[in-house]
Amino acid sequence: MRHSDITTAALVCALALASAATPAIADDADVGVSDQPCRNVPVQPTAAHQASADPYQSWMHDWLSRDWGQLCRYQQANAALPPATRTRAVFFGDSLTDNWQNLQPDFFGPQQLDRGISGQTTAQMLVRFRADVLDLHPAVVHILAGTNDIAGNNGPTSLAIIQGNITSMAEQARAHGARVIIASILPAARFGWRPQVDPVAAIAAMNAWLRAYAAREHFVYVDYFAVLEDGHGAFKPSLADDGVHPNVAGYAVMRPLAEAAVRQALAQR
Repeated sequence: MRHSDITTAALVCALALASAATPAIADDADVGVSDQPCRNVPVQPTAAHQASADPYQSWMHDWLSRDWGQLCRYQQANAALPPATRTRAVFFGDSLTDNWQNLQPDFFGPQQLDRGISGQTTAQMLVRFRADVLDLHPAVVHILAGTNDIAGNNGPTSLAIIQGNITSMAEQARAHGARVIIASILPAARFGWRPQVDPVAAIAAMNAWLRAYAAREHFVYVDYFAVLEDGHGAFKPSLADDGVHPNVAGYAVMRPLAEAAVRQALAQR
């Protein structure tokens, strides 16, 4: 077989494999460019999802196959916001931020927004950073991210990749005039959904980098890890029922640190 034939055959094979690996899209979903891309995205589980053997996985499969970055989660809420004030803050992240608005709803409002999405990695957050942060014209953005990358929610990664994604978010925020708060990753000795991962060393390494990065770039650094950790890399049991996600008491410890960080960021030139 000639080299050109081998190359052609390899390309055909690769395209076939890529096509086979592409998640199936439901018949009722819009395909390609649409003026309403969120129209059929299931941002809430449907009756069919609830009736499946694993409702959450069924729901996430359908949602992520249509909206991997999950831009549709806050689309309507963003559109309904009043104009931004000069003190608007956006708390951006994964479930550690998402749960905050459920357990301390009085901490958030039209000018202090929660834009967390459970399960997201920094790559997914970067996809929606414009829609859920930049387009809301905040004065401050609080970035709490990295836990799900370390857990391997989207497969293997590296500390350099996580750091690059966080750097990209922070640089975009600064370029748009927002002051940046970099939060430490919260403690965890294990992940219940990914028990084979030992996260302690990776969290320590990331937090050392986050602190140094914030200092180098003159961002505000907020160290939640120091007040939530039990001295061995794990969450204090009284502050997180599952060892990963803060409970009401955990967020009560975090809140004054967050409030001080926002004040410090707003006071920056």
